[in-house]
Amino acid sequence: MTRTPLDSPSAQEDKSLIVAIRSGDYDAFTLLYNKYIQPLTQYGLKFITDLPAVEDCLHDVFVWLWANRQRLDLHTSVKSYLFKAVRTTMMHWLQKQNRLRGLNPGDEQGYLFELQLTPETRVLHNENQRQVRQQIESVLSTLTAKQKEVIYLRYYEGLNFEEIARNMNLTVKACYKLMGRAISILREKIPGSLVLFIILLLLFV
Repeated sequence: MTRTPLDSPSAQEDKSLIVAIRSGDYDAFTLLYNKYIQPLTQYGLKFITDLPAVEDCLHDVFVWLWANRQRLDLHTSVKSYLFKAVRTTMMHWLQKQNRLRGLNPGDEQGYLFELQLTPETRVLHNENQRQVRQQIESVLSTLTAKQKEVIYLRYYEGLNFEEIARNMNLTVKACYKLMGRAISILREKIPGSLVLFIILLLLFV
């Protein structure tokens, strides 16, 4: 899991990069891009499985970031800011597709968020392990998109609940409620819940 508290070396490095980017340092911009492009791509692919479309959305985010560099005034971590920007861009893309299909353009309730075990856990060595994997994946499929997203942002990307709430346009209380309900579902449906639950949270991709 990736943890980036505001006072971590990674977060401090990000702040330094933003200061340099504001002054027009394109090398600093490239460093920030290279640092986050992979996790942001993985996040985008949770919403849609069209890699070229995700790459186009990320391109728009970073083009906007560079074009507006002198006006950047971040009140959260750089990582949280980028994830919020990507989510907003992905939602706009989805809403545009919905408009083309004649669906409600303002409805976030119908969005999908794919959450799977890592590739390593898909190749297990005996039948019992395969059954465990199948059971976990079956339980995952019962969670709502928002429940999956809260779990992903908290346990895989290490965002705090305030950052998650800002990212998802929810209250902190709503995020806690989503997490609590998701945990209850997992514990109810996975035998030996404590051990498997910990494994589950550690193995998202």
